[in-house]
Amino acid sequence: MYLRTPKRYTAKGRRRYLFNLRWLWLYILFPIALIPLLLIWNEREMLSQRIGDWASRNIRIDLNPPTPTPTVPAADLRVRYLSYMQAGEVDEAIATLWRMGDLAPNDEQLFATLARLIALRGDPDDKARHAELLRAATAALNADPESAEGWIASGLAYNSSGNPQLALPYLLRARDLEPRNPMLLAVLADTYNDLDRPDDASRYAAEAIELAKASNPIDVTALAYAYVVQGNVLSRTSGAEAIRAYEEAWRVAQSEPTAPRGYIAQWIAGYYLNRADSDKAIPVLQEAFDRDRDDPINPYLLGRIYLNRGDPNRARTYLERCRDIQPEQIKCLRWLGTVLYRAQNYQRAAEIALQAIQHGSQDPAAYLVAGLSLSLLNRCGEALPLLREGARLDADGALASQFQDGLRRCSG
Repeated sequence: MYLRTPKRYTAKGRRRYLFNLRWLWLYILFPIALIPLLLIWNEREMLSQRIGDWASRNIRIDLNPPTPTPTVPAADLRVRYLSYMQAGEVDEAIATLWRMGDLAPNDEQLFATLARLIALRGDPDDKARHAELLRAATAALNADPESAEGWIASGLAYNSSGNPQLALPYLLRARDLEPRNPMLLAVLADTYNDLDRPDDASRYAAEAIELAKASNPIDVTALAYAYVVQGNVLSRTSGAEAIRAYEEAWRVAQSEPTAPRGYIAQWIAGYYLNRADSDKAIPVLQEAFDRDRDDPINPYLLGRIYLNRGDPNRARTYLERCRDIQPEQIKCLRWLGTVLYRAQNYQRAAEIALQAIQHGSQDPAAYLVAGLSLSLLNRCGEALPLLREGARLDADGALASQFQDGLRRCSG
């Protein structure tokens, strides 16, 4: 029996070749990629230097981040607040209250105090002040919507910005929550007076005064404010009774170092100025100025008084102080321009009056001072548009003859 040699089996399919056209792209790309890599490797030192130079110029990595500012304890902030108020640095006191609010966002009383402080000082026409006041009132309301304080602060904010219709719903809501709150009643009285409802205003002001006196401790700010509102209502019929209410407000405010009082001095000064009795207005405004050195309106009124008294040097001192406190204060700029014009400093008068116009003054006298000063400097091309616009704004014609003189000077 013979054994057969087994059959040799081979795998089915095509033969494998060393070079395959299907991989031709790889054979072509390999040297294309290899050559640049070799060149980079050979020039690695120079390229490394260039990349490092570019990175140092264009990439900033702060390896020393700023050190976190340590938080000042609330008790220390309270001490600072009182110190600033007693020193007359009220802007710093307000900033300190904001910092205290950051630490206690749910303290509605703190934000209500802040709103009062902002509202009862400064220029009543200052839009930036209105915005900050509304921010403080909103913070008080958000801190505790079930407390009357936030609603009162909101009513105070809207009424102070000339919107008593918007203020009234907030105050009525506060009355639902705390009907015998003296500050609420004082703000409500002020709002009704602005809405031309003097009977309601008088009733609420009297009630606010009685409740503030009876509170323990006495709410000095609410009591003084209620007297001012009472004076505003009485001024409709009796100036003598109104000034007695203002003077009582001033007496009350003097009893508390942290109570705002500049706004009271301004009402008193306005009354005395209307009676041409500046001797009584000056000491009140001076004390208010010493009490709040950051309020521009007190030096502004002092400047106006001294200008009326024929003391331009002292008037200029106070008006420049007003401008230093608030450089964009158009009332101070307008009257400072007038003082400089009367001193025949036409270059500076024109510059200051133009600043008042650039900041939004619609007072025709600012245009008159700027236009006349430029005309006297032989700059009629700049003066004529100002004189024409000022004459247009002079609705009652009080300055008409002076505008005509300026226009003739440049047209003749």
